[in-house]
Amino acid sequence: MLSSDQGRNILRARSFLVPTIIVFLVAYLMLSSSVGFGNVMAAIAAIDLRVLALVLLLSLANYALRFWRWSLMLSPSSTALPPSRHFMIYLSGFALTTTPGKVGEALRTFYLRPFSISPGRCLAALYNERLFDLVAIGILSMFAVVSSGAVTRTFGLLGAGLVAVLIVAQHPATIARLERLSRFLPGRLVPSLTNAATTFLRDVRSMMTVRFAAIGTFLGLLAWGAEGIGTYVVARELGLHIGPALAIGIYATAMLAGALSFLPGGLGSTEIVMISLLAYAGATAPEAVATTTVVRLATLWFAVALGLGAWSAIEALPGPIAAGSGHTSERKSPHAASPSDPEGR
Repeated sequence: MLSSDQGRNILRARSFLVPTIIVFLVAYLMLSSSVGFGNVMAAIAAIDLRVLALVLLLSLANYALRFWRWSLMLSPSSTALPPSRHFMIYLSGFALTTTPGKVGEALRTFYLRPFSISPGRCLAALYNERLFDLVAIGILSMFAVVSSGAVTRTFGLLGAGLVAVLIVAQHPATIARLERLSRFLPGRLVPSLTNAATTFLRDVRSMMTVRFAAIGTFLGLLAWGAEGIGTYVVARELGLHIGPALAIGIYATAMLAGALSFLPGGLGSTEIVMISLLAYAGATAPEAVATTTVVRLATLWFAVALGLGAWSAIEALPGPIAAGSGHTSERKSPHAASPSDPEGR
């Protein structure tokens, strides 16, 4: 069961979602108005519902593939955790995917702790997940980079540089240097932080075998490629004649721009880049805005909606208190107090 402090932290993270949604709505209304609100709405309304269903299914494929990768990273420590419960916990992290750098997805650590999965290992898995996603999106963005201008190529170079830094950070030589440095640093705070960093990087390193790096990258390519295909389907439905490779490249480049901006959910930067690249590919302004709007609703905001649903279900439904307990018990909300513990701890 979560402590009251953890409950308050989760509530603060949840409150971040409302202003993010407001900013999203205001930005899209302003953007749509600037290019003709009626034309944008007419383009969106013309999309066949079967096309929308297909795009949502492709997004679900993205989430399922990424969950598979996540499960492999936490294996064998997650063997006692029911897969359905684990999937719900994984989805719940998407509720806070609009936090800067997606750090809100660390919510999963609170719900996995009762199953003897340490927060450190969860955070290491989250770090590796971001790394695999960056690598996969960087590779997919090359479909657009090879046929675009210097600005788009810059995103590719920045993404490659960031991936290189993350890989170097978990190299054994880097970990060894941090350990040696902690022995000579004065005081207690800095050495303790350095020790925490080395422990974290060891957890990261333990998951990053050559075999799993290949598997993780491959699953990332399939997952993000599926959402890229969704972009292609929407663009074609709106009359934009681009090939699937270019559509995937446009989507991946826009996602990379959003990741490098470190804005909540990449809001603003992702949309601007996607609209610009679609216009570069021949779309009219209303078509580019409509395509971007539908794609972001079917990917980012669909994930947030699923995450909120999963989060609510975890809080409402009884579940196993601890791994290997052999039974399920009623678990109260982490924010509720118990008769024996009026402070909810």
